[in-house]
Amino acid sequence: MWWEFRQWWRQWLNWALFALGFAVILGSYVYASNQAQQANAREYDTLLAESQQLADADKNLADQTQTEKVTKQRAAIQREQTIISRYGRALTGHRRNLLSHRLAYYRLLQHPAFPFSQRSATVIHQAITRDRYLQQHELVPRENVSALTPAAAFGRSQNAAVFLLILSLLVLQFGGLFARDWETGSIRLLLMLPQERQRLSRHKLGLALVIAGSELVLWSVFGYLLAAIRSGQRWGGAYPWRAVGTRIVTLNSVLLTNMLTIILVSTLVIVLLYWLSILLRDQFTVIVAMIAVLGSGALFFGEASTNLLAALNPFYQLGLSTHVGLRNVLVYGTLMGITDTALILAALVGGRFWWRKST
Repeated sequence: MWWEFRQWWRQWLNWALFALGFAVILGSYVYASNQAQQANAREYDTLLAESQQLADADKNLADQTQTEKVTKQRAAIQREQTIISRYGRALTGHRRNLLSHRLAYYRLLQHPAFPFSQRSATVIHQAITRDRYLQQHELVPRENVSALTPAAAFGRSQNAAVFLLILSLLVLQFGGLFARDWETGSIRLLLMLPQERQRLSRHKLGLALVIAGSELVLWSVFGYLLAAIRSGQRWGGAYPWRAVGTRIVTLNSVLLTNMLTIILVSTLVIVLLYWLSILLRDQFTVIVAMIAVLGSGALFFGEASTNLLAALNPFYQLGLSTHVGLRNVLVYGTLMGITDTALILAALVGGRFWWRKST
């Protein structure tokens, strides 16, 4: 394996792709931070629009005859305006009392004295469920944090686009590791060496898995340190990612499944590269074919896919964070692990069969 590692080490493209991985992590963190800021800005704009609607309604009532009923309606509008204003000030000022004001606001939306919001009943219920969970666990709302916590940063950035970029970097790095010997014809010379033939493939597979695993760890540590230093928090995984009915899906659940996903899918990609290299024997064709498999598998299955299709297609799992609320994470993760493991074993057996047939 040491000889193969020295050959990989000397390729400047491999080091460029390794450095590009850090750029992908940095870019995903910046994008996730911008998304969080934009979400807060949209929430504040919504509050402004609702406040304006109440102001217009109060103005219309002021032009009417001030009966007892009109007076009560204007008083109710004033109370609603007060709740919205307190929530808006707490949201923009990053105040500690944000949670209590936000919960009061969404409770108001359940039975408003004067209808002023377009939020659906489902959104209101999910928000109340989330805020009650935060109160029970004494958690500070994300909007009160100056920067994303490591768990929140990973949760927002672990999507299909980032995972596809990471896997594409691995494909570009290791696509030639297996196919180059067949493409150049040096496989014949290697087979003449006085050692077991299977050691050639085992060493290359081992090298690819070790390097890929090391890169994933280093990229993840970089992303963790970046978020931890900026936010001043160690993790933050107990924060709710999504409310599904009365059930809370935490960041820890999503990130654990995502971590297992990327490990299994990375292993599957490397094993498939090994198999495709024996079949196609051309570095460029192998890389293009593998990236096409990644793209088609991840992009052509939307959120409406059934549980069976989602479990059988390992590359659909790359977008888990975006559709985790549609499925039970534990059941889905178990199906995912079984499917990926079976595909890895099948690819290994198939690669060994074609290796023996080809040599």
